[in-house]
Amino acid sequence: MRTLAYAAALGLALSAAACTKADQQKTANDTQAAAADVKDTGEQLGNQLKEGAGAVGNDVKDTVKDAGAQLKAVTHDPDVKKAGAEVKAALKDLGVSVKEAAKESKDGAQQAGNAATR
Repeated sequence: MRTLAYAAALGLALSAAACTKADQQKTANDTQAAAADVKDTGEQLGNQLKEGAGAVGNDVKDTVKDAGAQLKAVTHDPDVKKAGAEVKAALKDLGVSVKEAAKESKDGAQQAGNAATR
């Protein structure tokens, strides 16, 4: 394995030495141009992401604002208030009925118990 690594390094060194100064300069210039292109592309992508994130943030903000306004409108709707009052009254009546039924059941159980012990 080491021999292969040494051979590869030696081959690279020899091929680099075989290049003329003009070839080396051209390669360096090409490398710098490619690096500049990558940098520019990265900056453009970053700017696009930033703009997109801002647009998404504004959309979310507007949606939440609209939902809040709709919720406020619903809670102030007279029909909704009337329905809420009716539900409250029905639940109160149900509670009274359950309480009365429990009392009647308890009284019935006591009477049955008293009759059984006599």
